[in-house]
Amino acid sequence: MYTGLQQIDSYLRENISKERYQHSIKVSKVAEEIARHYKLSSNKAKLLGLIHDCAKDYTAGELNTMMKKYNINLSELEKSIPGLWHAYIGAEIARDYFNIKNQEMLDAIKYHSTASRKLTSLGKILYIADKIEPSRKEDNLSTARELVWKDIDLTMLELLNRELQSLIYRKLIIHPETLHTRNKILKEKVYSEK
Repeated sequence: MYTGLQQIDSYLRENISKERYQHSIKVSKVAEEIARHYKLSSNKAKLLGLIHDCAKDYTAGELNTMMKKYNINLSELEKSIPGLWHAYIGAEIARDYFNIKNQEMLDAIKYHSTASRKLTSLGKILYIADKIEPSRKEDNLSTARELVWKDIDLTMLELLNRELQSLIYRKLIIHPETLHTRNKILKEKVYSEK
């Protein structure tokens, strides 16, 4: 059991690649800054940023073994999107190895790749920080990087739109929760104001 931030940091240094660790540090710092800006728990946001990709470097075989261990039942669609599996396993590692029992935090990790209608502000912050951390070089992230200081939901909408366009362009499967999350934000933030 790794409970303190230093212990968790040591675990990650030993169990994920150097590049993944550097990405996690950057996500952690961005999440902490956003949470502080919105007067939310910067400590939780910092921890989430650090551990969100704790299972990202596992092989498909290792992920399959972990899914059996944690009794994770994927839908038929999810079985065809192995790039998402690390998030589901990551939430279980957070619970099992890092003793995180807070469901809000576990959901933030579980849905940091797809987004979810279940996400609270803390989960949205993790989703956003993962996409806009400084080493991300995708075009046109400047809009999201500026918008995040004004409105978390509109930033989510901006990033979800980008993600959907990218998935469509690359002819990849779209997780339904990504669409549902986008639609929920549109309904609550855009259409409700008209």
